[in-house]
Amino acid sequence: MKIENIELYYLSMPKILDEADGSQDALIVKLEAGGLVGWGECEASPLTSIANFICPKSHSAANPIITSVLNKDINNLDDVKKIINEVKHKSLMIAQTPHTFSGIEVALLDLLGKKEQCPIYSLLGYEKTTPKVAYASVLFGKTPQETFNIAKSIKEKNFRAIKFGWQNFGKNIQLDEEHLIAAREAIGQELHLMVDVGAIWGTNIEEAAKRNNIFNNAKITWLEEPFYSDAFFEYSELYKKTNLPLAGGESCHSIESAKNMIRFGKVKFIQIDAGIAGGIIAGKEICDFAENCDVQYVNHTFTSHLQLSASLQPYADSSKSFFAEFPQQLKSLAWDLTDNHISLDNNGNINIPEEIGHGMKINKKALEQYKVDVDIYINKEKVF
Repeated sequence: MKIENIELYYLSMPKILDEADGSQDALIVKLEAGGLVGWGECEASPLTSIANFICPKSHSAANPIITSVLNKDINNLDDVKKIINEVKHKSLMIAQTPHTFSGIEVALLDLLGKKEQCPIYSLLGYEKTTPKVAYASVLFGKTPQETFNIAKSIKEKNFRAIKFGWQNFGKNIQLDEEHLIAAREAIGQELHLMVDVGAIWGTNIEEAAKRNNIFNNAKITWLEEPFYSDAFFEYSELYKKTNLPLAGGESCHSIESAKNMIRFGKVKFIQIDAGIAGGIIAGKEICDFAENCDVQYVNHTFTSHLQLSASLQPYADSSKSFFAEFPQQLKSLAWDLTDNHISLDNNGNINIPEEIGHGMKINKKALEQYKVDVDIYINKEKVF
């Protein structure tokens, strides 16, 4: 088979809010070959990635991604790896490339799974899946009382873990402590509590370290993204000073950037998004490396259940890596994108779909409902 057609769908909520919620828009990839269709999702700025996909060539290492994918063979995993390598070489100097291609790679594997009539995880060498402990991924409340209420409602849904993030956490240590006390009081001592501060402290080690006591008192499972994703020195120094279990990696846009976060950032949990890091195959390599370093691999997902399924595939049957991010505050776009969804079981786990490909069925009506019309012309010629 050859890749005969690629379509990108820019989807958006009617109004984009200034909040840390990546489910407000989406870039969906449709890929056709041999009468089969594969679907993927980029974790990306949609218009930026569309430009990356069709832009004019600047030089030999700055080509549009479409030239490395369209009309290429897609018969087995080796063909996918050839495309991966060609994209890396020919679009190397365009910074957006990993974000854009990640969604294309997911679509390639979805299509290949349909060809082979197997789930994507089988293509990676797994024979079965292992349930993951789902942590409800939510934003901190605007007040400690709101955080308490959110945490209480999550516990009542049978979750065994909850992660609070962003909002204004990290700016006022007294208020931070009140949020943590509220969260822990609501969920009790048995549930895991994770904290994601969204790189609020930049590279300020002391600002992070001064919260060591309140994090320890709250018995957090990990502190996520205290610094910028490439601040490996700061990550390692914070760990030396506090021994806090650190997590990060959602911004890693390559296999090597993730490996370096493990090598030099001293994280205990590496969080990888299949829509950013290069795709599912990249995630599998990162997972293998992480587990050999006694680091847990965790999916990063704050968008649709298509992306959730894709990001779970790299560690489908791993028993060493057992947590899974399970977003609970999705905008309607992200929820409506698929006709089926991954659900929490009675044990507080989620299970990777057993269906062929990534197992998620696209809601065609949602593609029309949330579609943003984009026309791009270069020298009066329509290129998108």
